[in-house]
Amino acid sequence: MSIDKLIAKIPAMSPDERKKLRANAEAKAVTGDANAAKVIDALDAQDAEENRLTQQARAEKVAELDRATPALRIKLAFELEPLTETEEKILRALLDHPDSTCAELSGKIGWDPRAWDMGFGHICSKRLEYLWPLEPIVREEKEGFIRLLTTHRRDEAGTIRYRLKPEAIEAFKLLGFRVKPA
Repeated sequence: MSIDKLIAKIPAMSPDERKKLRANAEAKAVTGDANAAKVIDALDAQDAEENRLTQQARAEKVAELDRATPALRIKLAFELEPLTETEEKILRALLDHPDSTCAELSGKIGWDPRAWDMGFGHICSKRLEYLWPLEPIVREEKEGFIRLLTTHRRDEAGTIRYRLKPEAIEAFKLLGFRVKPA
């Protein structure tokens, strides 16, 4: 296959195929193969274009935040900063067990009884730049971050019970999560 035909196929290649092609081209470039340098340049150009498109898509989503309803703002925040596996477990605990205490939610994920709220607060603080306009909070107040997406009440014993705000429930439904009614 000619080098030009190979380079023309780069945009259609999978990331794994491009990775293998790059490894082969880099190995050949060490020997001074001029075609290898052309392939590496084409791969670099493809990477740059994909990065530009990714950044453009991200910028468009960020621009949407200014016009978004609270539910769509939350949805966009979690699209821009997807949940990790652990964060999904933390969220899933509240989605499946609304109106639960921190100890109950912590127990659902096998954590120390006082840990769930800190984990959920971290989820919110990690997406603060996208969620910030939802509700004024003191930026340095870690405990306040959880209030961006949850409400709480004290039960008869004075224990705090958490539930997602209606706009957060709507957003997580839009993201494909199953939400158990409270």
